[in-house]
Amino acid sequence: MHQIPTSLLILLVLASSTMAESKPVPESFVSLGKSYQARVRPLLKQFCIGCHSTKKKVGELDLERFVRLADVRLGTRAWQGVIEMLRNGEMPPKKALQPSAAQRKVLIEWVTGYLYSEALARSGDPGPVVLRRLSNAEYTFTVRDLTGVALDPAREFPGDNAAGEGFTNTGAGQAMSPALLRKYLDAGKQIASHATLLPDGIRFSIKNTRRDWTDEKLAEIRAFYGRFTRSDDLGVGDKVGNVNVHGNTRLGIAGQLPVERYMQATLRARRRLPRWPAREDSVRGICSGCGTFCGTSGRRWCWIECEPGGERRGPVI
Repeated sequence: MHQIPTSLLILLVLASSTMAESKPVPESFVSLGKSYQARVRPLLKQFCIGCHSTKKKVGELDLERFVRLADVRLGTRAWQGVIEMLRNGEMPPKKALQPSAAQRKVLIEWVTGYLYSEALARSGDPGPVVLRRLSNAEYTFTVRDLTGVALDPAREFPGDNAAGEGFTNTGAGQAMSPALLRKYLDAGKQIASHATLLPDGIRFSIKNTRRDWTDEKLAEIRAFYGRFTRSDDLGVGDKVGNVNVHGNTRLGIAGQLPVERYMQATLRARRRLPRWPAREDSVRGICSGCGTFCGTSGRRWCWIECEPGGERRGPVI
């Protein structure tokens, strides 16, 4: 374990105490109020209120309304702009009557001291928390997470505004107008139109008509059975089975069940069963090595072998 030299500890203590002593002590609001009335308010009347009065309000800045310190504390944001213009020499403007260097120093020191005292008094206070709504992106992704479908309910919404921080999900930068509220209601109706009522609940589809829902389920069924069948293109002809059709008709694609491969897998697995009747776990273990047809072969075996009473049926089994 390393020991810290005593001289280094002394230096650290002295540095910390020096930093603590250099931290300015905030002026009380009572003292700030008195100096505002005695020194600052007269300077504002002489050099500022001519342009920044309640009536003229040049640059949307009204300094006439700050009669007492209590009024000043209600408009702190305005004073943040005032101190910036005073330090940059932008206030008063070049063609206007200018304060002396001492008078400008009085204004700068008072505004700086006031803002410092106000900041300490409100430390830890985040200010007003504005009620916010979901941004367009948040709303869209929330709907997709809830429905499991890639819907876009906010495509007709106006774009989100970015607040001063640059974020679109800040309450101060968001708005909720009557027109936007109507769009939310329309979006809710659109989302509901994609819902399908089932005996055990609700499912959502990318489509919103009964025909589309039927085609969607048929496609899922075809895709499932397509894993265990062979697809043959029937080409062009005038007969489908024993049914005559119009000449040169596109007959489509037929799903053919490869019965020979299923039976071969069944015969190979039959000899490996430990006993009769076959247990489901035994069948699943044997069929796990049957490649593409293992799942269906396992179910087919159970269907053939596990008849009521456990009797063997047919020469194949």
